[in-house]
Amino acid sequence: MTLHDYRAPWERHAACAGTDPHLWYGRDDVYEPGWQAHQRRQSAKAVCRSCPVQTECLLDELTRPRSEQHGIRGATTAGERARLLAHWRAIGSIPQHTPPSDTDIMRNLLEGEAQERAAS
Repeated sequence: MTLHDYRAPWERHAACAGTDPHLWYGRDDVYEPGWQAHQRRQSAKAVCRSCPVQTECLLDELTRPRSEQHGIRGATTAGERARLLAHWRAIGSIPQHTPPSDTDIMRNLLEGEAQERAAS
């Protein structure tokens, strides 16, 4: 099985295109010890960090309802994305109770986060 069901044009340029989806989402039918899950997530994130469409991927995931967010997307886990959204909601940058829909605002927020990480 490979990832190949493209929803958006940018997905064709994704570094993960054609890879085994188990790297990004794990397996439902096999027990995965914590250390293996960690290694798998780190491997997936490494692919994401080299991806030319990492920002578009992350924006796509962040604008989805929380119940639809799974696996590694844009070099982040679902938990990391939840914390990022919670932070932006707490400072009033995005709506409190609905998924953010303005990708330009989201892109600016992501750029600000990247600048803060680079400065620290």
